[in-house]
Order: sequence, then C-alpha cells, then structure tokens
Amino acid sequence: MVGDVTDRLYYRDSSVLSFEGTIVECGEHEGRWYTILDRSAFYPTSGGQQHDLGRLGDVDIVDVVEGEDAAVRHISNKPVGDVGDTVSGEIDHERRRRHQQQHTAQHILSQALVRLWGFDTLSVHLGEDYGTIEFAAAEITAEQLELVESFCNDVITRNLPVTISFVEDADLADVGLRRPTARTGKIRVVSVGDIDVSACGGTHCSATGEVALLKITGIEKIRGHAVVRFLSGDQAITDYRSRFAATSRLTRMLTCHVDDLPAKIEHLLADIKALRNQISDLSRELLPTWAGEIAARAFQEGSHTIVAEVLDLQDNRLAVKLAGVVADRVQGVVLFIHEGRLLMSVPEAGDLDAGLLARKLGERLGLKGGGSKRRAQLGGAASDKLPEYVKVVTRLLDEM
Repeated sequence: MVGDVTDRLYYRDSSVLSFEGTIVECGEHEGRWYTILDRSAFYPTSGGQQHDLGRLGDVDIVDVVEGEDAAVRHISNKPVGDVGDTVSGEIDHERRRRHQQQHTAQHILSQALVRLWGFDTLSVHLGEDYGTIEFAAAEITAEQLELVESFCNDVITRNLPVTISFVEDADLADVGLRRPTARTGKIRVVSVGDIDVSACGGTHCSATGEVALLKITGIEKIRGHAVVRFLSGDQAITDYRSRFAATSRLTRMLTCHVDDLPAKIEHLLADIKALRNQISDLSRELLPTWAGEIAARAFQEGSHTIVAEVLDLQDNRLAVKLAGVVADRVQGVVLFIHEGRLLMSVPEAGDLDAGLLARKLGERLGLKGGGSKRRAQLGGAASDKLPEYVKVVTRLLDEM
C-alpha cells in the first residue's frame, strides 16, 4: 500500500534521484536526528533491500527506516531543518543503481527457479556485497544452476521493459503474481516483461538490459533449504575485475594459462606439503640440540626456574614437544610464543599443573585456552608481551 504519511516518489519512478520535500516532523532519538518529509525518493530498508543513502540539504543521511505509521524517517547525525522547511534531496546515484540492478536480478532469478525447476522463493536478502535467495528446495545441483544462470542472462540481454502498476487487492487474481501477497488495498506490482509479475515495493531498473549481468557465485543450506548467492550489474563487474586481476597475476607468476591454474596450484601445494614434512623430520632430529640450547637460557624468578622464548617453527606440534623436553631438562616452567599462541609446559615430575596455571593466567590477561596437567596453550598471545606473561606466571606460582 502506498504510504499514508510520506509520498514515496520511487513507488512510481525508481529513476528519481533529486527532489524537494517539506519537513512535516523531525526530532532527536538515541543520539541521532530523524526527519519526515511529505514526499521523498529515499528508499527505507525493507523487503530484503538495503536503504538508500544521500543528502537532505547539506546533511548526510546515514539510514532510512519505515515506521509503523508508514512514514519514511531519514536518519542523520545532525538536524536537517525545522517543521515547514522545504529541503532538497539527492540520492546516492551509484548505490541506488546497484540496488535497482540487484533487485531486478532477484526477480529474474526467482522466476527462473520457478519456471525451470518449480522452486519457490522463501526469503531474500540483498546485501552490500552480494544477494541471496532462499528457495523451497533441499538441494539444487550445479547443473541446474548453470541452466538457471543462462536463462537469467538471456532475459537480461533481451532488454525487456520493467514496469510498475498499482492494482486493487480484489483484482490480483487476474494479475498472475509469482508469489501471493497478504497486503490489502492498492498493491504495487512490478512486471519484468512477460517473464515475472510480483507484488514489490523496491526500486528497479526500467529495463532488464540495465542489470547487465547475473552471476551465481555459490550455494549453501540454511534451515534445510538451498540458498543461492548471486552477483549482478556493477557488483558482478567489480567482482570480475578483482578476479581477473588475481588470476592474471597468478598466471604471470606461474607462467601458465588461466585454465591450468588449478592443476598448477595443486602441484605446488603438494610440493609444499612434502617439503614441510621433510623439514619436520629434520627438526625432530635436531630437537635435542635445540632443547639444550634453549635450556641453557633458563633464568630464575625468585624460587622458580623459567624459560621464555619466541619460536619460529613450521610445525606447532613440534613446538609443543620442544616445550615439554625443555621443561624436563630445566625442571621449570616453559613459556613459548608461537604463531600467536602462548605454549606452556611444566616438568612431568612434580606438583605443577600447566592447565590450572594457564586458566588463571588467561583470566588475568584475557587470553583463552586451556590444557592438561603437563601442557597448555592460550590464544591471542603477543610476542612483545612475553615479559609481562613471565611476571604474571611468577606471581601465580607464588600463590599456588
């Protein structure tokens, strides 16, 4: 139903980007200002589509919301004006264009899944970076999506007109909506040529050619339903530029054709894995030597023997084992910083409990982790804070 308070200019023409309106209400709410106009082209967040951005006068609009009274509230960080003032509005052109492309693409994609496979749309989210549609299907195959994508891009290249009409709810049965609507009164209907007819309040292109491109980029499952992720228009082109730049750089680095990249990278990853295994084997052979060198740097903190080092090893398991060997050699507490983790080990013989020590240390320093009586790990550790960790551990040892 057309809003009773604010005349929504985009309802009749989504290409309206500049307008004038009169302030009918304004005020402050939770540290920000809201402005209600008698007419506005700003689209509020609703129906899965994000809100417009832009300016009213010289004030930036940071959010647009729809109230229960059907009024469009323009949110800003400072007041726009006073009741009765006439202000000019300007919509962010690029953002509106992306929203028009994305929403029109969503209608085409939803219709494609119905026509080709009988899958109805359950929910829609049109985000900043991509759009998603939840379908009434437990699974959609890659082969099905390939046909769907081709169908959509064929509709786009045909440059079909996208038109807006207003129909009384009593006459909707003659319209042939893709999805029924619970709205009453005068219903806004968006038609994509002879392909799709939907009750919709969003902003759309004037013809499918403006969508330019639709690319399905992934599928996942939520609530037992298939959710299709897609890009369209400017979003898809920006994504293509990024991917093209990345693959071009990789093909130059690896001196191969783009089609050969997967096999080339798989081969390199296999080589890296083999080399890491060799390094781990050699490191284990050197473990006693390293342990002796590190143990020689042990120091006393009161009555406690401490080893504190920053390690740079390929294998975290090797670092954990090294800590245990050193702890037994010095009969003290070993603290290693390795890959953002604090590794802690205590001698096998004795009453020290690394897990308990780590838990108390984590509580005092805001680190998370745990472990067993012999060894423990805490995440989020910083190399430059190792001296601080040593001081806290020493105090904890005195208390235990």
